[in-house]
Amino acid sequence: MSFGVELTSSPEGHEDANNERLDLIDPTAPNWSLPSETFLRAAVSLKDQVVQVTWEGGGDSGSGLRTGMVLDPTVYTGLLGTAFTCLRSYEATGNRQDLVLSSEVVDKCVTVERASTRHVTFLCGRGGVYAIGAVVANLIGDHQRRDLYLNLFLEVAQEKALSVGPEEGGFGMSYDLLHGRAGFLWAALFINKYLGQEKVPSDLLMPVVDAVLAGGRAGASDNPSCPLMYRWHGTRYLGAANGLAGILQVLLHFPLSKEDAEDVKATLRYMMANRFPHSGNYPSSEGNPRDKFVHWSHGAAGMAITLCKASQVGCLSCTNLLFLMQ
Repeated sequence: MSFGVELTSSPEGHEDANNERLDLIDPTAPNWSLPSETFLRAAVSLKDQVVQVTWEGGGDSGSGLRTGMVLDPTVYTGLLGTAFTCLRSYEATGNRQDLVLSSEVVDKCVTVERASTRHVTFLCGRGGVYAIGAVVANLIGDHQRRDLYLNLFLEVAQEKALSVGPEEGGFGMSYDLLHGRAGFLWAALFINKYLGQEKVPSDLLMPVVDAVLAGGRAGASDNPSCPLMYRWHGTRYLGAANGLAGILQVLLHFPLSKEDAEDVKATLRYMMANRFPHSGNYPSSEGNPRDKFVHWSHGAAGMAITLCKASQVGCLSCTNLLFLMQ
C-alpha cells in the first residue's frame, strides 16, 4: 500500500502564490524553501488518506474496519495511530472534526485493547489508548470520559512489574520504548504534558525510573566504559525503538540525581564514540558492523532526537556535542 500527496498547483486557474509547484524547484539549489502552508496542506492531505484507508473505508458500517480485518489498537502499527494523527492535525489546524474522529477511533480501540495487547506502553499498548483517550476527551470538554481514561491509566501504573528492579527479578518486563517501561513512562509524560504535571504523580513514576536505571546498570556490568545497557530478546540495541537511544531520551525528561545524570551522560558518550567513522551513522545494535539503517527505530535519526534532548536539559552542551560529533 502506498500513499501519494499532490503538491502541485491545480490547473483550474488557481493563482495562489503559495501554491508552489515542486516539479519546478531544483532541490540541489543552494537556497530554496517552500511556504509552511504548502507543507501543512500536504500533511492534511496525507492525514485524510490515512483516515480513508484505515477508518472510513471499512466494510462494517461505522466500525472503521474492512471485512475480515483484525483490529490492531496500537499507535505504532494500528488504528490508534489514526487517532493520534487526527489529534496532531487538530493541533495544527484547529479543526474540531479531527478531535471528534480521534475520539471515535479511541473508543473503538478500547473495545479490544485488553484482549489484544499485554503491553503498557504508549506506542504498542494500553498506555497509549488511555493516554490519547484522556487528552482528546479533555480537549473536547468531556471531563467524565477524560477522568475515566485517566483512572484506567492509573490502574496500569499500579502494575508491580513496572517498578521491580533486577535485584528482585525484574527482568520480566523489558525496558525499551516500544514494549517496556520507558514506553509506559512516555505515556505518562504525554498525559502530564497535556493535562498538567502530577496528573500521573511522580511518586508512581520515579520508582519506575529507578528500576530502569538499575536495570541498565545490571545490563552493563560487564562493560566498564558504558554505565547503562539493555537487552531486548538478547540483543543490545542502540536505537530508539528497542534500545539505548529511546530509553535515555525518556530518562532525560525526569529529575535525575548527579550520579544518574553522569551515567546517562557517559552512556551517550559511549554511543557517540561507537558511531561508524565514515558515515557518522549509528549501529542498530552493539557490535553490528552493518551501516544499513538510518531511521527512527534504528540509526542516527532516533539518536539525533535523544542528543537534542540531552542538550536541552544541559546533560551535554552544544559545544560538547559538536566536539564529540567531529
